[in-house]
Amino acid sequence: PSLSLYGSNILRTSARPMSENEPGRRVFRKASVSGEVYRAPSAGAPVVSLFTKEGCTLCDKVKDVLQSVSDEHPHDLVAVDINDEDNRIWFDKYKYDIPVLHLNGAYWAKHRLTAEGAKAALTEVGEGTFESPHGEPDAARLEKR
Repeated sequence: PSLSLYGSNILRTSARPMSENEPGRRVFRKASVSGEVYRAPSAGAPVVSLFTKEGCTLCDKVKDVLQSVSDEHPHDLVAVDINDEDNRIWFDKYKYDIPVLHLNGAYWAKHRLTAEGAKAALTEVGEGTFESPHGEPDAARLEKR
């Protein structure tokens, strides 16, 4: 790994093969964006997982929507970088559809989120009535056809 200066941020980069078919080619990646984004003030709050990657502007918009409803509907937000080596399964499923959201481990939404949609789903999960909608992306399954 090496360090590079980008604006005022120092980013950790690493090289890794693009694929097993091209072992000599190397790709330089910036630091992972996986990790806790914020935590609700009290334990037991719903957990929203945001499947994302570096530079995803739609993901940033979804984070803003979730943050805007977090006072009224407390929840934890965790980012999952689909480009991380240990998240390969999520890359294979969601590579064409980020942002993708899970709520307490169940598929919830993709691409966009409104404040009203976030409030409704967080209310439903609190009441125990949330059901995962149809339409979860799965690029790997579609590519095998």
